[in-house]
Amino acid sequence: MFYRIQSLLAHFKTKTSGAPRVCRTAGHTTHSIIPSPEVRASFEQDGVVFLHLRSGIVFRSNRIGAAIWKGLGNRQNLAAIACDIGCRYGIPAEQAARDAAGFVAQLEAQGFLVRHAGA
Repeated sequence: MFYRIQSLLAHFKTKTSGAPRVCRTAGHTTHSIIPSPEVRASFEQDGVVFLHLRSGIVFRSNRIGAAIWKGLGNRQNLAAIACDIGCRYGIPAEQAARDAAGFVAQLEAQGFLVRHAGA
């Protein structure tokens, strides 16, 4: 039922590289995409479970999906979130940005994320 998003997250590698990376992006900004007020998230050790209250859709994501959700909830911009993920999991920043943007687009299409009215 929402497995397409999980397959997007499978592109993220879970091993870190030997050399530390330095991210140079603004961490917080006025962000236009935020978690929907109609969604509840329950964080677990291995990820997060989302419940869309109106539709009843339940979705489970891994730790990377949880990091993206937390970042959006903290009003971080997507570039900063992707940079953090790239650094943490040792993947190229471009790949992290593409995969995070795809994940966010699918969550938004399903109503889990909404555009902020002030954007």
